[in-house]
Order: sequence, then C-alpha cells, then structure tokens
Amino acid sequence: MSLKPVVALGALIALIGCSSQVPLTPGVIREYGLTDQDVKKLQLYISGGLLFEQENTKVDKNVDSSHALKTVTDNYVKQIYFKKKTPCIAVTVRSDKLEVAFEPDDRLTFSLSTTPEKQTAYFFDPDKRLKDPNEIKRLPASGYKEWKAMGHETYKDSTYVVLVNENMPYLLADQKGLKKLVVDKRAVRGMRQGGE
Repeated sequence: MSLKPVVALGALIALIGCSSQVPLTPGVIREYGLTDQDVKKLQLYISGGLLFEQENTKVDKNVDSSHALKTVTDNYVKQIYFKKKTPCIAVTVRSDKLEVAFEPDDRLTFSLSTTPEKQTAYFFDPDKRLKDPNEIKRLPASGYKEWKAMGHETYKDSTYVVLVNENMPYLLADQKGLKKLVVDKRAVRGMRQGGE
C-alpha cells in the first residue's frame, strides 16, 4: 500500500480541522442565539500573533583593580508572545467588548470594531493606542523586526509595547461549540364544518 493516499488523507483531515473556527461577530451571536453565559462557555482563539515587548536596562557597578568605579550597562528585552490560534476564554461579556483570559491571572480586552472589509468583530484593544507607531524605538536585535508597534498594554503588572505582524488580531470561535437551535415548525390549517 502506498503512503501517498495516507499522507493526502492526513493533510485533508488537518485542513478540515483548521477550518472549524469562525470570527466571533454580533451576527454569529445573534444567529446562534447565544447568551452571555453561552459566550463564556465557547472555546475562543486569537486570529493572529500578538507580541508584548518591554525593554529594560541593567547597570552593574564594580570597582576594578585600579580602584576606579566601572559601570557596565546591559539592555535586555522581555517578551510575551501570543501565537496565532492561542486558545482563550471569555471572562466578562458586554455588548461592545469582551475580556478574555489566556492565563488565569490576567485579561485582555477585545472591542467591537469594523474591518476595511466591513466585517464587525471583536478586535484586541490595547490600554493605550499609539498615534504614531514610529514613536517607539526598539532594540534592533530583539527579533520580530517586521512587527509594528500599536500601543501599550499592562499585563502581569508590567507595561509592554504591543506589536502586531499585520493587523490587530480578533477573536475566533470554535464552530463545533456553536449549537444552532433548530425549530420544527408548521402552521395548523384548522378544520371547518362539512369536512373541508
């Protein structure tokens, strides 16, 4: 037996499995009749990568062999990376925004916004948006060079620069978790005298 059909079948299953997430929109919430409690039970995911970055400076002071004060300054970068399709859950649900948790100790806010393609979805909304992404100067060796700064976010009691690869990510819902209410409905014609 050839391995080609087995590999092709595995690729097809993986492709079908990846396509089971849809953007969480007010239309999806209405279509499936989801309550706030239902939204909290959904498995959610982030649509694209999100990076929090914080640059720090560490200064070491030493006295060298000639009894002179010598300082060494090191720059280092702390990063928190939310990769594409990282799972999360809604903790607080309001009509215009959702607070979601990726970890037990903190939350991120996703607010309703409309994309250029006219799709309304819950997009990540940093604490403070930047007016000009170029106002943030980053260390050249920190990696993720092509990512752009979009704002600032407080996470785990520290303030970070928010970086995205393309556009602000939005929330996806696991389509398997969405249950549509099917109503079996028919109109009764009634009965008239004389058998009609």
